[in-house]
Amino acid sequence: MCTRKVPYMKKRENRIYITLVCATLILGSLVRLINLDSDSLRLDETQSVWQASHSTGFIKEYMLKNVHLPLHNTLLHYWMTYFGSGEAGVRLLAVIPGILALPALYFLAKELIGKRPALLALLFAAISPFWVWYSREIRMYTLLTLVTTLSYLFYVKIMKENKLIHYVLYILVNAVGMYTHYFFFLVLAVQGIFYLLTINKEWEGGVAYNKKKQLVSMLLSGFVLALIFLPWLLAVIKSYGSGSLAPVLQKPTAFNVILSFFEFTFGFQPEMVSSSLISFWPLVILFGFVFLTKRRTPFSTGFNLVVLGTVFPVFLVFFVSLVYRPMYLTRYLTTATPLFFVLLAWYLNELVGKTRYILTGATVFLFVVALFTQFTSSANPARENYRDAVSYIEQNTTPRDIVVISPAYTLYPFQYYYSGNSRVSSLPMWNKKKGGIPETTLQKVEEDAQMLQKGHQRMFLLITMNLNGSDMVKTYLDTHYTKLEKRQFSKDIWVHVYQAEYF
Repeated sequence: MCTRKVPYMKKRENRIYITLVCATLILGSLVRLINLDSDSLRLDETQSVWQASHSTGFIKEYMLKNVHLPLHNTLLHYWMTYFGSGEAGVRLLAVIPGILALPALYFLAKELIGKRPALLALLFAAISPFWVWYSREIRMYTLLTLVTTLSYLFYVKIMKENKLIHYVLYILVNAVGMYTHYFFFLVLAVQGIFYLLTINKEWEGGVAYNKKKQLVSMLLSGFVLALIFLPWLLAVIKSYGSGSLAPVLQKPTAFNVILSFFEFTFGFQPEMVSSSLISFWPLVILFGFVFLTKRRTPFSTGFNLVVLGTVFPVFLVFFVSLVYRPMYLTRYLTTATPLFFVLLAWYLNELVGKTRYILTGATVFLFVVALFTQFTSSANPARENYRDAVSYIEQNTTPRDIVVISPAYTLYPFQYYYSGNSRVSSLPMWNKKKGGIPETTLQKVEEDAQMLQKGHQRMFLLITMNLNGSDMVKTYLDTHYTKLEKRQFSKDIWVHVYQAEYF
């Protein structure tokens, strides 16, 4: 009698489990798809649309002077041919890999930490404010997230089973990743270092195979990937010194590392909310250390990969940014997020008794609240409402006025939305098809401002205050011209109206 009930109970549990997985995938898809055009395109998004609106040859040449790679905008170029350049249309290209990353993460977590915590990792990824935000932004980061997750999945499959099909898939995914973002090489670095550290170790749940043959196969895979990336590397070397379109970044501090892990968890929150939650991070870290000191069971090989893949990319980029050149941006480090969610799920699953359920419930609740706040709060620091700002300018300017954009590269979102008939210029003045971004100096601002005011009644300044050079431009205009009006459209997007010449 009991032997008959056990298979039935297992089947029932499996059906419930599969239902929960499917429900989580549906939930994750819905929060990525709903109201795609509710928010204005951001600066970075309009840059992608502008670049993708040109020929593939132009995209290649432009990216050779940029900090990014050509694959994403080339895909967007062909996508826009069929789906247009509207907000929802272009963002759908980001949603697709954002949704596909969810089952990929589930299978990765299942390989690394087991079936039950894999469902929790999937839930975190499905409602993650960070992942949802970039799944709704037409940039390369959602594609980077997908290929990172798949790369780790096939890497683990190789370590456990060493099958030819996994090598083939591993090479294909990594080829896409290498042409998606330079920081994808951090994933390959983690995998290479971890392979050398565990070359003589057996993976739990793996099959027996010849380690020497695997080493040869891994070296051959690396050689193939090097050949695939070689044409782009040679093109970059050839174009070196022809100008740069790279953004100016500041050296990070230790707080940037804390902020990155905060944003991995809670996304983009108003300053008051962020400050309150970040204040709890020392307690979270302390609680984690206490837990680890009490733990007696040795960590699995897969768990060690999770820790290395979560921590190594962040601290390596932080160190390089301090000693060589600033390149630290949280969005560049999205390669750490798949294993970060796996680590979080593992940690909560390892707790025992009521503590597990209380902390798991609290974590899910905070994710949901953070996602809601990120969607609805006008104080979201990542929200950039260029659409309403440009609409205001269109409704209030005449041909006798001039629209001034600062910093210069915020011409991208302005021109995406603008259909008025007033003259438009950046300050400092810049032709974005020629040369790099102009340096903002007081002399340059003064010369260009005096040139732009001539023959115009008013200057409408569209300024993004959190970007380099904006303070200098605003201060100069405030002290040399009469301000007629100002209006705020999101946290850092303002329109200031100045008297230019009197008629």
